[in-house]
Amino acid sequence: MEFNSFYQEGIKGTVKDDAGVTIPGVSVKVKGGTLTTQTNVSGQYVIQAKAGDILVFSYVGYQSKEVTVGSTSTLDVVLTGDSQNLETVVVTALGIKKSTKSLTYNVQTLGSKEVNDVKDPSFVNSLTGKVSGLTLTHSSAPGGSTKAVLRGNKSISGNNNALYVVDGVPLPSLSGKGTSDGFQLSDAGDGISNLNPEDIEEVSVLSGASASALYGGQASNGVILITTKKGKAGKTVVNFNSSTTFDNPFLLPELQRSYGTANKAKPEEGPTFNGWGAKTANQSNYTPNDFFQTGKTFTNALSLSGGTEKNQSFFSAAATNAEGIIPNNKLDRYNFSFRNNTSFFEDKLSVDARAEYIYQKSQNMPGQGEYYNPITSVYLFPGASYNFNDTKNFETFDAVRKINVQNWPYGDQGMSLQNPYWIANRNMFQTQRNRIVGSVTAKYKFTDWLNLQGRVRMDRSTDKGENKVYATTTPGNLVSNSPNGRYATLDNLNSQTYADLLLNFNKALGEFTINATAGASIINNLTSGLTIDGPLDPFKVPNFFSVLNLTQAGIVFTPNTYRKQTQAAFLTASIGYKNYLFLDVSGRNDWNSTLPKPFFYPSVGLSAVISEMAELPEFISFAKLRASYAEVGNEIPDNYAYATNPSFPIIGGAIVPFTGKPFTTLNPERSKSFEFGADLKFLENKLSLNATYYRTNTVNQFFRVNVSPTVGYNTYDLNAGDVQNQGLELSLGYNAQFGELSWNPTVNFSFNRNKIKELYTYTDPATGQFIEVKEFSLGGSSIVRKGGSYGDIQVKDFIRDASGNQVLDDKGLPQYSTNNIIAGNVNPRYMLSMSNGFRYKNFNLNFLVDSRIGGEVISRTEQTFDKRGMSQRTADSRNQGGIMINGADATEAYYNRIGAELTPYIYSATNIRLREVSFGYTIPAKVFNNKIQKIQLSVIGRNLWMIYKKAPFDPDVVTLTGNGFQGYDYFSMPSLRSIGFNVNFTF
Repeated sequence: MEFNSFYQEGIKGTVKDDAGVTIPGVSVKVKGGTLTTQTNVSGQYVIQAKAGDILVFSYVGYQSKEVTVGSTSTLDVVLTGDSQNLETVVVTALGIKKSTKSLTYNVQTLGSKEVNDVKDPSFVNSLTGKVSGLTLTHSSAPGGSTKAVLRGNKSISGNNNALYVVDGVPLPSLSGKGTSDGFQLSDAGDGISNLNPEDIEEVSVLSGASASALYGGQASNGVILITTKKGKAGKTVVNFNSSTTFDNPFLLPELQRSYGTANKAKPEEGPTFNGWGAKTANQSNYTPNDFFQTGKTFTNALSLSGGTEKNQSFFSAAATNAEGIIPNNKLDRYNFSFRNNTSFFEDKLSVDARAEYIYQKSQNMPGQGEYYNPITSVYLFPGASYNFNDTKNFETFDAVRKINVQNWPYGDQGMSLQNPYWIANRNMFQTQRNRIVGSVTAKYKFTDWLNLQGRVRMDRSTDKGENKVYATTTPGNLVSNSPNGRYATLDNLNSQTYADLLLNFNKALGEFTINATAGASIINNLTSGLTIDGPLDPFKVPNFFSVLNLTQAGIVFTPNTYRKQTQAAFLTASIGYKNYLFLDVSGRNDWNSTLPKPFFYPSVGLSAVISEMAELPEFISFAKLRASYAEVGNEIPDNYAYATNPSFPIIGGAIVPFTGKPFTTLNPERSKSFEFGADLKFLENKLSLNATYYRTNTVNQFFRVNVSPTVGYNTYDLNAGDVQNQGLELSLGYNAQFGELSWNPTVNFSFNRNKIKELYTYTDPATGQFIEVKEFSLGGSSIVRKGGSYGDIQVKDFIRDASGNQVLDDKGLPQYSTNNIIAGNVNPRYMLSMSNGFRYKNFNLNFLVDSRIGGEVISRTEQTFDKRGMSQRTADSRNQGGIMINGADATEAYYNRIGAELTPYIYSATNIRLREVSFGYTIPAKVFNNKIQKIQLSVIGRNLWMIYKKAPFDPDVVTLTGNGFQGYDYFSMPSLRSIGFNVNFTF
């Protein structure tokens, strides 16, 4: 082979760092040409080049290196860490990329691996413990909705969920639910839960108002910004990932199995359903696990990426198929996406086009509470007296009616209890979602420092739902079931069109740099839906589920139509001086169709890189201080959507007049926030610390008050109130290297303190009386009160003497007073987590320990267990001789008395758990002669070990995610322990 010959097999080699550790993802390019590639997971590369060509090796955090190809086909390279190269780039609001060095606010970034190591059908759940200041609440059902709260709850009656943004564009708030007469149709999940996790390139969490200010009236609760993958130049890369997990209940209640049921005074009233009877000779072996099945989740994803320097394409397809632990609970989701990036006119014009289709079908998403919820019967089943296996034959044939009817001889027991297998198989709640998303972004570069970008995105989702409730189902709360069954349908359309135009300026002027963006955007949202139900004597033919079977007198049509448009103009600029002092300013003006006038949202920030402004000790590699202030808004809640211009909905074929006074001065909720922070790196950038203190006051809260109809209206709307949140976020990371062993621990710590500084006052128009409202209930036991905190728990106190001791009645039992006390708060005092990543040669181990310290939860489930004698506590009392009062066993009377209120059922929410684990091995490419880049095999798990807890159940479990029911448990689905494996192939 001659010196100047072309290497047909290509130049190959391995890229390592100073410590001899291979570096994946290094860009390798032939200088002056179009050929480019990247190193694989083992740090290896292959590129077509000839002797004399110059290869350029570059990677963030390392000095770029140029090497001339010599006379051999193997070229190994060592990259040197660049202690000055600290300007990694992150994606911020509107998809604008900025250097981390210039940021005046806190942004936390996670890569694709961090959200995909241990998969969840909804990727947002994988963020738990990985983002400082983020609190997640979600159901245990596969694909269910998730509530994500950043820096505390800010709105009393409105939305507290973070805004989800994909590739710079806000996602619509999707809901596949419909209600009629308390009868809720099943949930298709929120918009973000439909996303294919394998399409995610990066997640940026914009926790504070300054970071999210460019989203204006949508940004009060922070932003979770997702950047999706796109094609890369080079040979086509095929990636296939397959994940399988098996789910079982993580923690189940401690139920007694020794005491049977107590007989009723009148046997004709039917069997009893409690545990207050005599102790049985042999302990029952029944447990709730006899009902639960092993849940299974199968996720398979395929992607193809490749192209030239001028044109790159990315295609992905994914299937998620899950079965829950409740029989007949299923989720099937299929995602398809295609993205193409093309440049024209000598790279002056670039076009980025993406199309996505999602089909999802969910069935029997588990209910919460006591209605249409199988676990109420499962948990309360007195296995010491009855055989649970008898319930598996959940229906019998009724010879008179000629239909199958529910087999449940125990009655509803005052709680609408039913055969759990009947609920799972004969209360069929199904939803299908078809979602199409398309976007086009075009950018034209006038010069190297000036470009114009336009972007359009359309997101259209159709949800079709059915509820089929078979004849002889026990009615639920506010729900009337016909003896022949009940049927309801939902047809719902959510459509969003987004467009913006951005003029970007980026230029150095002497010692100054200016990065500025001016633009405008428009969002059109449309929700159009119809629920058809028959709660009033609806069915003519038993179990014939069709609208044709609904009687004309019983049918109810409930439309749901909602339109909103938001127009905005904005300007943001970052001015740098000597690359160590940066000033950020931005302003956005919103014109929202639900508001009577436009509103302006400003922000300003300053950051200084102290390590470049002054001489610091050698162990400090980098030091930056930052401060910022911003004002952002919170969109109008749905029930206020037409407050300024009332509409007249048609429900059940009749016009329902709006009885509230038009709120012509309506303002959005406004959050005024400032933050101070420091970003520090030590020991040659091996140790990093990010710290942020913030304080936010949210004013102009939404309130609706009832007034005397004599003034012509039933309600008045008003803006008032002030909710303050302040806290601290810390993130500490370290990169340790011990030969071929690397260790990357990260510790996240945060706390938030909430205070309700003001509620509201108003003048009664009928009496002229001035009224100050200092507290009111949000639902459950949650109380909002002036001077208190959001999430306060209010319950009845016991009657106590002057010394604080309980005063007993003449039967020797404690008594509840009429006085209310604040018994706790549902929000954690502190949140602390530690993730660890170990790598040795081709082995890797990652695990996350997550803890919640402080805060309280409240359980009506445990209350019900005690009142019915089904808790292990009641059995322990009896095993120890009972609670003796006046020489008699008063155990049942005692637990019935204290179980009359929720006061004894408030528990500390403190818990520490092993949240996630993954252990994997990567088979090197050389094993396959470099025809396969890698095969990675991993064992994965979630919720493997509850290291410590105080509550008698998993305190992460809640019944509802609404504002008033956080920390509230009432026969909630148990959390899940997941164990499985993952296989990843890259060709």
